Amino acid sequence: MPAGEPLVFPLGHAMGPFHQQRGAPPAYWVVRLGWDSPLLPDRATADVWALAHGVPDRVASTPWTRTELCRAAREAGVEDPAAVLDALLARGLAAEVAPGTEAAAEFTGTHRVQSLLLGLGELPDRPDVDGIGLLGMPALAQVPLGTYEFWQWGHLWPTLTEAAAGLAEMAAQAPQHEPEEADPVRVLDRLLRDLHRLLSVGAVYLDRSLAVADAQR
Repeated sequence: MPAGEPLVFPLGHAMGPFHQQRGAPPAYWVVRLGWDSPLLPDRATADVWALAHGVPDRVASTPWTRTELCRAAREAGVEDPAAVLDALLARGLAAEVAPGTEAAAEFTGTHRVQSLLLGLGELPDRPDVDGIGLLGMPALAQVPLGTYEFWQWGHLWPTLTEAAAGLAEMAAQAPQHEPEEADPVRVLDRLLRDLHRLLSVGAVYLDRSLAVADAQR
């Protein structure tokens, strides 16, 4: 990706389309964010917001930035995805975050992760890789242990920053661990760069912290 280009994250949990009458196309799409239920007013907005989660077969090797999102959206038929993304950013339904910056610290201190789907544990044919998905089906996400532990435990902390600190503290208690595993700053950086692997398959969603949600209520 271009140097310094931030990652793009969607905010909120999809509640699905609303049809005003049976057989009619969706009138709008609903997102739950904090205590609010903002609406996505048209298909282009809904598509760009959905694609901000990432495309599963791309995010493992490609940082999910504005460039990649707009490329995927144009492939999906959205005519001006950059303008649509700008509108989502202005409404607080998406965020551009460059890991390691002050803006990233503000974002991770005011947002949290919420986990979805089921843990499938270590995959029998791939040691040290854990699956996330639905019982009786192939794993939707196949991730290393650190990412799996973030999915498993991250929702217990009120913010992403605190989740990284908690996971680093847990790692430090292991008799054998790598230095970066016990460094909250490096853990947070890794979590941000891994998030789309979970977002793209619906294994997590990002929400406002409760403190922020309550203040905006």
